[in-house]
Amino acid sequence: MPLRDTLLNLAITCVLVLIIVLVAILLKESRPAPLPALPVGVAQVPPGQNADTGREPLSEFKVFPKARLVESRTNEADTLRIKVSDTEDEQVFVLYFVDALDPEWTHPQRVQEQARYFGVSSQRIVDEGKKAVQYVTQLLKEHPFTVMTRWEQVPERSRFYALILVENSPGKWVYLADLLVQQGYARVAGVTTSLPSDARSLNDYALELQALRKQAEQKKAGIWAASKL
Repeated sequence: MPLRDTLLNLAITCVLVLIIVLVAILLKESRPAPLPALPVGVAQVPPGQNADTGREPLSEFKVFPKARLVESRTNEADTLRIKVSDTEDEQVFVLYFVDALDPEWTHPQRVQEQARYFGVSSQRIVDEGKKAVQYVTQLLKEHPFTVMTRWEQVPERSRFYALILVENSPGKWVYLADLLVQQGYARVAGVTTSLPSDARSLNDYALELQALRKQAEQKKAGIWAASKL
């Protein structure tokens, strides 16, 4: 083959390779990025006992199907004093996945942060936070609920993270975190965890929570009714 034809074929090959590479790059850049999971940390269960509580964290959830709410002035929509069984002492549990509206000015910085997030006044956060507590109190007094915990301690507090399942209607169980977001009483934030006996992945559940948040915003539920965003 003449040198000229060889060089021509080589040039054509190089051009084709370059085109293929450019097409591959464009396809990669145009592909939508996967939706992120919750912008929160995944809970870790360290070995040994929790500080201040003497309880050893578990790798699997312990389920308490006959839990009872203990009414307390310190209860918040996502932080609840509960007696999980007749043989256990009362404990304070903090929900995974959500940060409910603060009903008091105990933590003014957090109230202000929530106000910025929802686009409302700080006083409106506290007012709606009180309604959120009333909603949860009535819900858990009138409906059976189950507490699931690994006895993972909230840092520097004698509290434990938990999931709470509520029988919202006959035969239909739903996470309390879902209901709080749906009612416009909480934002999606906090600490995440795997879901026990649930086919959904953490990312799938995260996307469902974000969808509930969007629906609440569109319907102007709870705090969203006052939002200027």
